[in-house]
Amino acid sequence: MPLSSNFSITGVGEYRLSEELHNPAHTAAGADLSYSSGEWTLSLGYLHQITGNREENPNITQLARLTAGYAHRFGRSTLLVRGRLEDTLTAGSNPWHLRLRAEYRWATDNLRPISYLYTNNEVFYQFSNQELFRNRFQAGINLRFTQQFNTRVYYQYQNTKNPPPTAPKVIDALGILAIYAFE
Repeated sequence: MPLSSNFSITGVGEYRLSEELHNPAHTAAGADLSYSSGEWTLSLGYLHQITGNREENPNITQLARLTAGYAHRFGRSTLLVRGRLEDTLTAGSNPWHLRLRAEYRWATDNLRPISYLYTNNEVFYQFSNQELFRNRFQAGINLRFTQQFNTRVYYQYQNTKNPPPTAPKVIDALGILAIYAFE
């Protein structure tokens, strides 16, 4: 929701289901306050996550997030680079992570409702172990149904180094992400 020409607030809500993941349900809610100027965006946010919703004692985490993003458009193409520093507020040890994502988008012409095709790759760095511990790749399409409502349909591949004993090392998933923008 725009607050002014440069500031906006984004509400975040997540709900994930899977038959194969260790924690088949994940829910999260939070908000980001963003400042945009030209091709740059900076945001500060909070996310409250619950995993293991079908267990007696679900895992609850709280994240503080600082994100910097750069989006450069040229022709029908857009190159996005994002860095996100996350602090797990509820962790007992060094909770800091850095996520770096590079994304390429190609805008479609006259293929409504498909507005663009995209691919991205994201690496996760864990400061406590001083290592890259996860790589996540996505490829998909963005469907624009109205000015406010978009849906992304994508394939995702994720590989995690030394996952917890009950979590998978590799994840292949198909996903749908619904986005509604209040204006």
